[in-house]
Amino acid sequence: MDALLFPRKEVRYVAAMAASRIKPGAGASVGPLKLTQLDPPDLPGPGWEHVTTRLAGICGSDLSTIDGRASRYFEALASFPFIPGHEVVAERADGSRVVLEPVLGPETRGEVPAWPGAAQADGNDYGHLTAGVLEPGLQTGSCASTGGGWSEIFAAHESQLHVVAEALSDESAVMIEPTAAGIHAVLRGNVPDGGTVAVIGAGTMGLTAIAALRRYTKVDAIVVAARYPHQHQAARLLGADLTVVPD
Repeated sequence: MDALLFPRKEVRYVAAMAASRIKPGAGASVGPLKLTQLDPPDLPGPGWEHVTTRLAGICGSDLSTIDGRASRYFEALASFPFIPGHEVVAERADGSRVVLEPVLGPETRGEVPAWPGAAQADGNDYGHLTAGVLEPGLQTGSCASTGGGWSEIFAAHESQLHVVAEALSDESAVMIEPTAAGIHAVLRGNVPDGGTVAVIGAGTMGLTAIAALRRYTKVDAIVVAARYPHQHQAARLLGADLTVVPD
């Protein structure tokens, strides 16, 4: 199968870092990412299956990684070589369309959750994302055991797969994962009724948070700091009352 593979090559990563400082985006051309031919990953255990990628998104974290600008904070929670791609609409063997919940938590690793009802990411400061039957990996797209959405086929656990409604196009469904992140942040924020909320940044995460604030809270005013004119326009469209340019 065709796959975009990211091996651990420090010299190439440093070259990408240097190139991106001269011109943002230039790092990808000299960095470790390469198009290659691979066999689909082995299935790690019960409950795992191969799924076929229909459409995969390009997250800001993906862009930072291939351009040599990613934070080293999560390096211990990745295993090499990995195939990026965690925003994915895929197809199961039975032809059904699914969207991927990317976090590789206890259920995917054959481990016991931290407590009853714990979400995949809940646990002991991310240590649970390095144990069990899988190589370390915060999520699909940074784990050598699973592959990722930037390939034709990858491995997914049944707990990660959610059926896509027929009314949703692939292009809409691929936005479910980043949108869920914005909604999650807003619901965890316990925003008081009638208050004012500041959203710093109007990239994908900021914009989904703005939409979630308008849909799921009774906030009075939303103030957004955004760099670019198109971000100001999108923020206002999704419910911002005031947009400002940061110093």
